[in-house]
Amino acid sequence: MRGYARETAFCKIYTYLMSGVFDGDFSQFDQDKLTEEDLQFATSLVEGVIADKAQLDAVISEFSRSFKLSRIYRLDLAALELAIWEMKNVGTPEPVAINEAVSLVKKYSTEKSVSYVNGILAAYVRSDK
Repeated sequence: MRGYARETAFCKIYTYLMSGVFDGDFSQFDQDKLTEEDLQFATSLVEGVIADKAQLDAVISEFSRSFKLSRIYRLDLAALELAIWEMKNVGTPEPVAINEAVSLVKKYSTEKSVSYVNGILAAYVRSDK
């Protein structure tokens, strides 16, 4: 399931933001929900976000006029980085990437974060990128 693979990638990105380490180990997640293809997808998402972190953060900073990057909740930042990277590099349709990011924020972050993340991603999509 791509949705669960994306959620595992989100968790690993968040862990990376907090620790600076990506160990590539997805064994703590429900293996019954992750096919080999899902694991490859999740790994590519995490590795891609880490590799392009500076560029992603520059984009987020551009559209986050109300908060400096250092003030954005790490959970929200992980969702934003993941969604933008996925739109740019995987070809995931923009509405799908936004919906998935908002769903992750609804599950893991604050109520106010939902509209914040949605607004940043909508502004990014409306721009010329």
